[in-house]
Amino acid sequence: MSAFRNFLSQTKTALYRRPKEELARMSRWGPKAYFRLDAWKREMEEGAWNLKPVEATSSEAPLEIWFLTGKGFWYQSAFCAWTLAHQSGRKISVSLVDDGTLSNKHEEGIRRLFPEGATVRKEEITDKVESLLPIDKFPVLRQRWIDYVNIRKLTDIHLGSEGTKLVLDSDMLFFAEPTEMLEWWDQKGSDELCLMTDCEESYGYSRPLMEKLTGATIPKLLNVGVCGSSSDSMDWEKLEHWSASLLEAEGTSYYLEQALVAMMASTQSHRVMPVESYITFPDRDTVMNKGGILQHYVSDSKPSYFGDAWKLATS
Repeated sequence: MSAFRNFLSQTKTALYRRPKEELARMSRWGPKAYFRLDAWKREMEEGAWNLKPVEATSSEAPLEIWFLTGKGFWYQSAFCAWTLAHQSGRKISVSLVDDGTLSNKHEEGIRRLFPEGATVRKEEITDKVESLLPIDKFPVLRQRWIDYVNIRKLTDIHLGSEGTKLVLDSDMLFFAEPTEMLEWWDQKGSDELCLMTDCEESYGYSRPLMEKLTGATIPKLLNVGVCGSSSDSMDWEKLEHWSASLLEAEGTSYYLEQALVAMMASTQSHRVMPVESYITFPDRDTVMNKGGILQHYVSDSKPSYFGDAWKLATS
């Protein structure tokens, strides 16, 4: 019966839920943005090939950034890193972690702009996960590593590594020097987390459950578009316990990675970037006026991102 119920659920999703969601999205975005989005994505990808390397103008310490990226995101990673280099003036090393779809061509699209930095391929990641997260000891993290890509921003970047990592989401652009983020970077060696603020709280799990597991108050509205942390401070056994407990109590969630980082922040020193200038979900006016320092294009800000923002960031 469980297989039959699963079939019915999948059928309902295909015939009802997904069409309903798409109609609602078209209503929010308008027909033009809804039907032009894929064309805008292709235009942005072509634009990434036209970017020119940015020459560093600052004598400050080089900046190292990390992306989990691949076929669908490499050009967004390129624009994010390029705007950061342009606005900071610093020499930037870009390390890439393969989400399973990163081809040599995609890597070259970024490496011609940022030749320095590591590229961690899927095969290397798989070997590391097998040896450092054995399935008998970390069954939940291993399963989520298979079926939940976002957890790889923790596992694939920090497993078996050390030192400070600044992990950025690809769908972001910088419009001014990120002074506060750079100040955090320049005090490397600290276990302090660096995060930004969300437009609404999106942890996927109830606050009472999260706080019961951590024994501490969960910070409000954290977003991991900017996620700076130390690989040395990752407690994989604790992350396994938290993940298993969350799953058992309230099921799976797309926001598990963000929930785990918020739980880490509840018991760890953390610095949150100013909400008025590191903006999650910028509105249309903010996009067109190039507002703030950093814009993170989540949810319904995607049309403005693909239609306008990347062009404005390079003009």
